[in-house]
Amino acid sequence: MSGKPDLKTIKERVAWILEHYPNARNSDLYLIILYLRQFTELGKYIEYIPYELIKKYNDVTWTVRRMRQKIQEEGLYLPTDPSVLKRRRRLAKVMRRAIKKV
Repeated sequence: MSGKPDLKTIKERVAWILEHYPNARNSDLYLIILYLRQFTELGKYIEYIPYELIKKYNDVTWTVRRMRQKIQEEGLYLPTDPSVLKRRRRLAKVMRRAIKKV
């Protein structure tokens, strides 16, 4: 993290990216790529990707995640990691409770 302040939390890191890379405010895909490049060891494997190209595929990230969610709601291709499955089930339960209250 040379040149960056000592940022401990994801929130601090995301805020730093949003401040220094204004296009990340418009694209979750760009934000995620920048986060991985700036703050994880994955960054050394992610080549430069022009923002215009990222912008072209920005909606794909939401759509892919949503399609994975729909497929798994049908009980197909569930996570192979038990902790992921447990976390997603817990979040689904919380969401169902929240929806009932609305």
